[in-house]
Amino acid sequence: MPGPLANIKVIELAVWFAGPAIGGILSDWGADVVKIEPLLGDPLRGLSYAGETRELSSGFELDNRGKRSMAIDLSKPEGKELGYELIKTADVFFSNIRYSGLERLGFDYDSLRSINQDLVYGHVSGFGLESDDSDRPTFDVGAFWARSGFAALLKQRDGSPTTPRGAMGDHATGANMAGGIAAALLARERGLARGQFVSTSLTRTAAYQLGQDMNQAIRTGITPRMVPREDQRNPLMNAYKTKDTRWIWLLMLESDRFWERFVNVIAAPELAKDDRFQSSLKRAANCSTLTALLDGILARQTFSYWTSEFDADDIWWAPVQEIDDVLRDSAFFDAGCVVPVPDGSGGTVDMVASPIDFSTSSWVPEAPAPQLGAHTELILAEDLAVNWETISELKVKGVIL
Repeated sequence: MPGPLANIKVIELAVWFAGPAIGGILSDWGADVVKIEPLLGDPLRGLSYAGETRELSSGFELDNRGKRSMAIDLSKPEGKELGYELIKTADVFFSNIRYSGLERLGFDYDSLRSINQDLVYGHVSGFGLESDDSDRPTFDVGAFWARSGFAALLKQRDGSPTTPRGAMGDHATGANMAGGIAAALLARERGLARGQFVSTSLTRTAAYQLGQDMNQAIRTGITPRMVPREDQRNPLMNAYKTKDTRWIWLLMLESDRFWERFVNVIAAPELAKDDRFQSSLKRAANCSTLTALLDGILARQTFSYWTSEFDADDIWWAPVQEIDDVLRDSAFFDAGCVVPVPDGSGGTVDMVASPIDFSTSSWVPEAPAPQLGAHTELILAEDLAVNWETISELKVKGVIL
């Protein structure tokens, strides 16, 4: 069954992660995504990450599966005209190229709206187009991680910032924009608007991801800070190491609801009688002491012992897992986190799934990530009715690959 965006045509002019992530999700949802690339390709194609030496990086494969690749030099008049002709056929255009660059190229919103008034135009920036820094170059580690407050909130004990994992902010921002584009398409379908400009930024996504902390600071003036594990005010919402050096994260947010049952399960009646721990407020006031006591108790038994005991008495917990552990965890697969993707040779390979499922318009990836310019000639011939003689001339002139 086709995905919910079947028959929607999308033009992507984007590189690295945040922009291509948008197209990856829209492609998974059934849209026909044409990825316009420079003649040298999206630099993410050959990114060597964590020792990878493959022709296509795993990051590129994830965010670009199912797309059609078209390699055009848009700086040349003939290339720009081909881009404009594609826009006439499209429902959606999006980019994460700096907006000033799009203006110079002639692919800003006003220019493309003059060609196609029904076009939904999406743009992702680092700091928002109204910012004084709207034209400042950045990556997600700059806008989403460092400048937003994330890095400081998660800093190490010595005060140095923690390095983020790759594309965390990019993928969150890309998912947000995919939803925004879908909403704009719905508005167009319902006659509430024709085409419109849809925008977000890495900064905006970070603010929402940190919404609880940010809103507290805005509303109360209380600045959030990183709290060491032993000083967490609710020791029943904390991580503890077991005898076999594994970690369990307790999940008893409503600690008064669980307290009596929990101390019975861990066989610590002395805690139940200790006046310092008789309410959530008292436990918060004595959190360091209680955390140290629980450290000692939970270190007496193995991970499997405690998790079995907790499950038997409905004590809420979660394992602290390495990636290798996650890839052996049935819950990861049961949640649909992995999807088979065609490998281009008649088989499939497993990849991370995009995050949304639909009950009656389910999707499956239709194709692997394309080779650079793999569909240029067919798109020109079939989508734009360009004759083969002209296509050959464009190749000779270096307009297309």
